[in-house]
Amino acid sequence: MKRAKRTAGQYPIALDPGCMTSDPRANLALFERAARKSHAFGDDLPFDAVGWPIQVVSANRRPATLSFTVHNDGGARKDAAKRLPMKTPFVTFLKSVIRLSEAAAPSSASAHRAMLRAGRYLHDQSERCNYDPVHLTSRTFQEAERAALERDPSPWSNFAVAQNLLKLSRLVRDYKLTGSEIAYVPVTPAPDYNHLRVGPGRDPGQLPSAAALRALPNIAQQVVEPADVCMMSVLELLHCAPWRIGEVLSLPERCEVVTSVDGRLLGVADLDAGRPVRYGLRYKPEKSPGLTSDIKWIPSAAVPLARRAIENLRKHTAEAREVAAYMEKHPGRAWLPASLRLKDRLGIDELAEIVPGSHGRNDRAYRWLHANEIAIKPEHVLRDDFEFGVWKKDTLGDGEAVPLDRARRLLRQRPNTCLFEVDLLKGIIKVDRIHAWLRNKGITIAPPTISRMELEARLLSLNTDVSPDFPWKRSECLLLFPTHFFRRNVKPLRSVPSLMRQEQLSYFLMGNAKQEGIFERFGHTEDDGDPIHVTSHMYRRWLATLAMDHEMSAAEVQNWLGHSSELKQVAYDHRTPDQLGEDARRAIGNGLAIGPIADIALSINEPRERETFLQAVLATAHITPYGMCARDWLSSPCARHGACAACDKQLIRKGDLEHRKEVERSLRENLILLERAQAEADDGQVGAGNHARHLAREVAVLEATLEIHESPSIADGTYVQLDLDEVVARAGADR
Repeated sequence: MKRAKRTAGQYPIALDPGCMTSDPRANLALFERAARKSHAFGDDLPFDAVGWPIQVVSANRRPATLSFTVHNDGGARKDAAKRLPMKTPFVTFLKSVIRLSEAAAPSSASAHRAMLRAGRYLHDQSERCNYDPVHLTSRTFQEAERAALERDPSPWSNFAVAQNLLKLSRLVRDYKLTGSEIAYVPVTPAPDYNHLRVGPGRDPGQLPSAAALRALPNIAQQVVEPADVCMMSVLELLHCAPWRIGEVLSLPERCEVVTSVDGRLLGVADLDAGRPVRYGLRYKPEKSPGLTSDIKWIPSAAVPLARRAIENLRKHTAEAREVAAYMEKHPGRAWLPASLRLKDRLGIDELAEIVPGSHGRNDRAYRWLHANEIAIKPEHVLRDDFEFGVWKKDTLGDGEAVPLDRARRLLRQRPNTCLFEVDLLKGIIKVDRIHAWLRNKGITIAPPTISRMELEARLLSLNTDVSPDFPWKRSECLLLFPTHFFRRNVKPLRSVPSLMRQEQLSYFLMGNAKQEGIFERFGHTEDDGDPIHVTSHMYRRWLATLAMDHEMSAAEVQNWLGHSSELKQVAYDHRTPDQLGEDARRAIGNGLAIGPIADIALSINEPRERETFLQAVLATAHITPYGMCARDWLSSPCARHGACAACDKQLIRKGDLEHRKEVERSLRENLILLERAQAEADDGQVGAGNHARHLAREVAVLEATLEIHESPSIADGTYVQLDLDEVVARAGADR
């Protein structure tokens, strides 16, 4: 099964190819002028810079930068700042292409990075022509494709590079940017899903293990810390529906949707009324940019779990939403406790409610203030108090003459100084206990302070709002937590609420260098003693596999997963051969089957005997490009060596779009081959007749298979086994 997605090399850009001339260099200059005048990525885009900030950071989105640099030696991915920039004029050409493409059809940052990655390979191969796009040839593109194959072992990455090189070659040709005739055709094949569909089926590395599924409910009953409770609530939501992790992390606080069976909108209170209702959670789909929000419906058995998770998250995130709401209501102001909002200066002790780790530990507060470059006004005394204290007659005691003389001399030397820092006085007056000495003179010591406005400005700079295209405000997000909320033994920074990140969930599950994962903390391991390894996406695959295994239709699974096509479900189908065989036996037993096996099964009246028969002929099954193979490979090998199209063991699952597309593709190819073989047979070539008869049989079976998929009299999901002798005979009679 080949990957369905193909590209013909189209790459629209905001420039009319009709305005091009016969001079490639003039066309390249026009290309650059159009790109520099474009508004794509913003009018302030630094066109000549090595890095383009194409996506600014927000609470729901990471920053994205396009780095126009060369590859690293050895293929390792390192800091972009250490890479060498691409050479001109090639880099100008590549920048122009990417910016004009964004102007024509806005794309994701990952799409632009993929084009940039292909451009790096083309840049390296253009060295012999001084990095001049005018001298690009078909050979340059071919060598770039070969370089990608040698550098990166991933078939998916290589295919993407080849297809983007094809787009660049078509663009160079259509816009007359080179003096050579470009006829580049990529040779990198599209990856397939065969390794996912044939074989053992369930890949232990793709689904959560049985040990992980057993451990999490036990852990959920034991956690008590708010951070752990919130993390477990997120995992509970991942158990309720096949989410993408970004969809869960961006849930709104008011996400619950309750409707009647006929679609009438109800309230959450109606869940406890005993009437049949539907319960779902409103969310923002990750891979549907045109859809601002959708509803993920929760199975009835999982509704109590989902409601408990939502309630726990609301309870522990309420304060963070209040902080965000305050800053939305008061633009330009950071949240501070009400007692501090009207003060001009704040003492270090007053930062206990704001600065992380500062409660009772002024040294941590000082470190935080220094790290954030907030000026601290140190301990000091006012000039009037200091002058009155050192000139009072009753202050002279034993050993006081020298210190007082030094203090009075300081006053005379600095007649215009309004205040004196305590550290300065300690160095000049030179007494052992300067604080006690000053208090003994009745001099008030002002504590160290900071500017409230400067503190608020720094806190505001640490806050990131959601992107403008996000469907709800930051204060309306469910998973909004104070910064450092999930760090153990660190006080959260309440004034800087932020959305939970995927990395935080990963650290919670698997741990990092500073903390143990949740399974290790509670003593859970795999059955063989190895550490448990899970990711958030495993639960999505697990739920999708359960849905397919329990007779949910392809359209329903597509809707539940949020896929744009049923073809994308292939990578989520991890059913084993035993499960596939059971699915086929169940369909035959329910009458959803046509063919010899179904006829024999239905002729057996005794249910137990019928089940024994089906168990014997359909013990296991596996998916092929055209349907399902009913051959028991444990008892005998494949007699046709994997040529499944015209095999009597083939079960056609009516309505399967992926199988139908493959049948149509194979039929087109075989018709072309049959025509050529028939012509060779007519010319008398030895052996051509046998080949033509073989192809005629293949075409007849493929046409019959396609008729089954198109037949309105056969219900979708029905398994059909063809009588091949009858099909071939009917085809021969028609000819």
